[in-house]
Amino acid sequence: MLLPILLRQIAIMALLVAVGWVLRRKEFLTEQGTKDLGALLLRVVIPCVIIKSYIVPYSRERLLELALSAGLALLGFIAAMVIAYAVYGKRRRIENFAAAFCNAGFIGIPLAQAAIGEEGVFYVAASVALLNLFQWTYGVYIMTDRRDAIRAKTIATNPVVIAIIIGMLLFFSRAEVPEILTSTLGYIAGMNTPVAMILMGTYLARLGSWRELLDRRAYGCVLLRLVVIPAVVLALFWLLPVSNTALVMAVFLAAATPVGANICVFAQQNNCDYPFSVVTVCLSTVLSVATVPLLSSLAQAIL
Repeated sequence: MLLPILLRQIAIMALLVAVGWVLRRKEFLTEQGTKDLGALLLRVVIPCVIIKSYIVPYSRERLLELALSAGLALLGFIAAMVIAYAVYGKRRRIENFAAAFCNAGFIGIPLAQAAIGEEGVFYVAASVALLNLFQWTYGVYIMTDRRDAIRAKTIATNPVVIAIIIGMLLFFSRAEVPEILTSTLGYIAGMNTPVAMILMGTYLARLGSWRELLDRRAYGCVLLRLVVIPAVVLALFWLLPVSNTALVMAVFLAAATPVGANICVFAQQNNCDYPFSVVTVCLSTVLSVATVPLLSSLAQAIL
């Protein structure tokens, strides 16, 4: 059941990437244009995705599910970041970032929705929020060695943190958000996947050769992202006394997804090795066609 959904998402990604590739090759998008699109994605679109995910009816059951999904997602990310740092440290920054951070949004949400239903989207919302929070703080620190990226002042003014606070306030206050605002948020949030994938296409257009996709460095990183880290996360979840199997499964599916496409945006915005970041995304996304169904079957058997 999950394999067709995964293949469909990858096909959509490929078509959107192709659009970006053509735009850059024909020079309809300049170098500065791609940077501006990246800034738009990180500072406007992703925060709207997070806020929109929390505009749901409040109930005590929902609150408990939100807390539990956030706790599991936090545990999964901590495990991923610890493992990635233990293997790569600061010596290989892109590999560290790629192994630590998954594609919980574009691939994780559809997978959870297909396996569990609409509830799966709510269960994965915390994973998406935490993913972006950690990318903006710890991820930037890993890429740039800027300690100010994880200072309280920097975190407090982070667009993703602000979005999480706004979303939580809307959820807890039970405020009725006007339809015009929810529609606006929906339109902006809908830009997330197209913009991210088109940007990745522009990065691919700047690769010196398609042989770069066979870079040996990427294979160890992708193995860590797709097999080792999800296996550790699954073991941790299995040890926990959580009765809501559907919730655990949804969070695990998000944790088992390939390298998040946002790594390319962060690499470009911070003047890092973005051609190699593109390689990690493409290679891991293709190989996830095999790893995600296998891991999900294992998870369904033991959870």
